[in-house]
Amino acid sequence: MLRRRVSELDRSLEQALVTAEDAQEEVRLLAADRVQLEEELKAQREEIATLRSRLALSESRRAELLDALADSDRRLSVLRRDETHLSEELQTSYEELQVLSAELEQTNVELEQRVEERTAQLAESERRFRTLFETMDEGFLLADVLFDGDRPVDVLYLEMNPAARRTAGEDFVGRRLTEISPAFEAYWYEVFGRAARDGESVRTELYAAPLEKWINFYVFRVGAPEQRRIAVIFRDVTERKKEQEQLERAKEAAEAANRAKTKFLAAASHDLRQPIQAAALYAHVLFGSVGADPVARESVSRLKASIDSLNGMLSGLLDLSRLEAGVIEVSVTDFVPEALMGRLAEEFRGVAEASSIELRCRTSRTPVSTDPHLLERLLRNLLSNAIAHGRPKGKGGGRVLVGCRHRANGVEFQVWDNGPGIPEDARDAIFEEFRQLNNPERNATQGFGLGLSIVSRIARLLGVEVVLRSRVGSGSVFSVTVPYARRHEAGPAALPAPGADRELRLKGRTVLLVEDDEQVRRSMTLMLRRWGLHVVAVSSTAELAAILPRMRRPHVVLTDYRLPGGDSGRSVVELVRRRWPVPGVIITGDTAPERLREAMSLGCRLLHKPVLPADLAGALSEVMHS
Repeated sequence: MLRRRVSELDRSLEQALVTAEDAQEEVRLLAADRVQLEEELKAQREEIATLRSRLALSESRRAELLDALADSDRRLSVLRRDETHLSEELQTSYEELQVLSAELEQTNVELEQRVEERTAQLAESERRFRTLFETMDEGFLLADVLFDGDRPVDVLYLEMNPAARRTAGEDFVGRRLTEISPAFEAYWYEVFGRAARDGESVRTELYAAPLEKWINFYVFRVGAPEQRRIAVIFRDVTERKKEQEQLERAKEAAEAANRAKTKFLAAASHDLRQPIQAAALYAHVLFGSVGADPVARESVSRLKASIDSLNGMLSGLLDLSRLEAGVIEVSVTDFVPEALMGRLAEEFRGVAEASSIELRCRTSRTPVSTDPHLLERLLRNLLSNAIAHGRPKGKGGGRVLVGCRHRANGVEFQVWDNGPGIPEDARDAIFEEFRQLNNPERNATQGFGLGLSIVSRIARLLGVEVVLRSRVGSGSVFSVTVPYARRHEAGPAALPAPGADRELRLKGRTVLLVEDDEQVRRSMTLMLRRWGLHVVAVSSTAELAAILPRMRRPHVVLTDYRLPGGDSGRSVVELVRRRWPVPGVIITGDTAPERLREAMSLGCRLLHKPVLPADLAGALSEVMHS
């Protein structure tokens, strides 16, 4: 039973194995079929994709063909429309051509008429030009410039008008300049050559030696550049040149006269200042020595007044000389003129009262911009002039007013008087040196005729104008307008600090004095010693050179400018400064501009004779303590 069961199981197992093998074979076959089917499916899909791509491409080409067909239809339509328009335009153009042909024929007729008219006009212009050419006062010529390379060597004349022939004295047409005269200067060829070669037009004046004439001419190139042809318009200016030379000689003579006047003023001033200097110094020493004797003091006072009068005249000459020399420098600053005007009013109040003149002052607090010291000198001269000449004749006392008015361009400083007035024909002359209208007897109390001349020069130096308004019998007003200050917070004009006692500051110092005039040297030595100074006095540069190695260093050199043997204050200062750097003060009576500049170039203080003792003390104190 068991065996049978085992046998059945074996048979079943074998069948199962067979069945399994069959199943495996079937699976293998199915797998192979599947692979083949998948490959076929893939191939079909690729073919479908290819077909779809071809279909899309076909659709695209179909759309392009449809677009191209539509575009062709549109272009055909446009062409048909353009053909219609072109046909219409051709028809219109044909009609316009017929009209233009008619107009052209008319224009041709008109042009022929205009050519005839223009030809007639040109003939008339040529006739007028020829008439002008023949009758003009200026010479006119045409010429070819001949060159050797770039160098002009000759001029061939082609045409000349009668004026040119008259100026030249002959006809140059067809001739060369070297043939006409070899003496023509080289600059003629250079000027003509630049015009012909470079096209450089030139207007100038040249001297033609062969013609013995000055020629004013204008030369310019004409025609094509390669022709090197020029035209010249010229005139004889020999007479004008002679007049100019006469004017130049007259100007030189006037300038020489002006220089001679300046030298005369300088020489006269120097010669007069020497004795006045000594007299002033002796008067100063004498005034301190006469004691309380009233007669002696009055005599000395009168002596000083006479010396002051002379000094006033020489100071006026000095101011003129300094202004002409140009050694006065303008120092513009912003300041309030109130203190300046008040100081001038106080300075002249006593003089005005002594002359029975009422002096009034109207100051201004408006800042101005100018040189305060030069403005003060200008106003001082105007005030002095008004007080000296501003009294009305036969009407008692006079009135003088100095004041300010505000104008659009600045502050106008005015000096009024109620004097006799100035006639219109004399209003320029009063600004000349030594011109006085109502002082035929040359009374020195009325000045010397220099004040307004100095005013005029100071005004030019400041860049302002002196304006004069006057009515005969009623009075005059002089005015100058000064610009407003650049800054509104300007202060009063700077004034020199009042010296407490300059003489005390000089005590014990040593002065080396060089002065050739014995009287001036003695009086100067006396005064300096009274101030407590030690004085070493010599009379010449040679005497100074002899004692210089033995002396101790001085505190200051005080020297005259003009010394014997052609020496000067310059040589004295330079000689001393070879040993010590000593400050110097030079005293001179020479007002010549050249001497003033030379003295100032040394860097020394410069004082002009006659020197006031206070000025000398101030200068010595300043240079020794600077």
